[in-house]
Amino acid sequence: MDNPYLYNSHYNIISIFAQEYNAIQTNNNMRLRILLFMLIGMALFRNNANGANYRAIYNFEYTKDSIRSIKGEDILNLELCDGHSFCFSQYTWETDSLHATPGGDVVWRKLFTAALAKDGTNAISFPHKRSTFLITKYPASDTIRVKDVIDQDIYEYDTFKSDFHWRLCDSTKTIHGFEAYKATCSYHGREWTVWFSPDIPFSDGPWQFCGLPGLILEAYDKDHLFSFRLVGLVAHQKPQKDWLGKGKKTDRISFLKKDHQYLKNLTRISNAIIGTNAPEGEDTRYLNGLESDFK
Repeated sequence: MDNPYLYNSHYNIISIFAQEYNAIQTNNNMRLRILLFMLIGMALFRNNANGANYRAIYNFEYTKDSIRSIKGEDILNLELCDGHSFCFSQYTWETDSLHATPGGDVVWRKLFTAALAKDGTNAISFPHKRSTFLITKYPASDTIRVKDVIDQDIYEYDTFKSDFHWRLCDSTKTIHGFEAYKATCSYHGREWTVWFSPDIPFSDGPWQFCGLPGLILEAYDKDHLFSFRLVGLVAHQKPQKDWLGKGKKTDRISFLKKDHQYLKNLTRISNAIIGTNAPEGEDTRYLNGLESDFK
């Protein structure tokens, strides 16, 4: 079945190729080829399609309990705009938008009650948040601006692109028709493998990933607890903007520690509020999050 994101007739499919690609196809040195792509890709990025806006759409899968094979899924949108990029969860945006609509809280409560009556503690067929981070990157800055939520409190902190120390590998594969190259790095406590394509000249990717000479199409950690996979790339003339209010200023490690403590107690708190008896996960590695170096 065709992927609706890749073949949606309401959008133009983006297929951007560096003209110089064929000139270096015969070069056997993979790293030299990638370095050449870097120069080409960065030049194209700076002159990106006359300021047009694009949206890269990713499936984000996370293991909540490997012992009981419980996984969660999210859809992340990466807005590739003239001058910045912005990554957010489609489901979280939809849920927040519903609550912000007059009468939305009442509608949400009805949907939640119906889902709970139908599926009990396994209910997921109601609007609910997944990833709560909002990530903004600027091409000319080393700063990655992060906004995230714990319960109802909004926090803001910065991290840095220079924390990525990419190692280029001599491996390629095709993803959605694009030739992708392998790179690895250790980032904030996890070992990551990514596949990027210089054919799409954005030095960006899902979540905080960036810094390679092409868009990151796929990423996963060594333990296979988290994975990101591109499912669509479309022209998008009205990119979503940050919809949260101003957050409390903090630093990355302080936020991660606070968030970890909240998540550890979340099932217990939810059971008390809703009156359910949902079991707590046996595999708690998921609670360490995408960045586990706060411990």
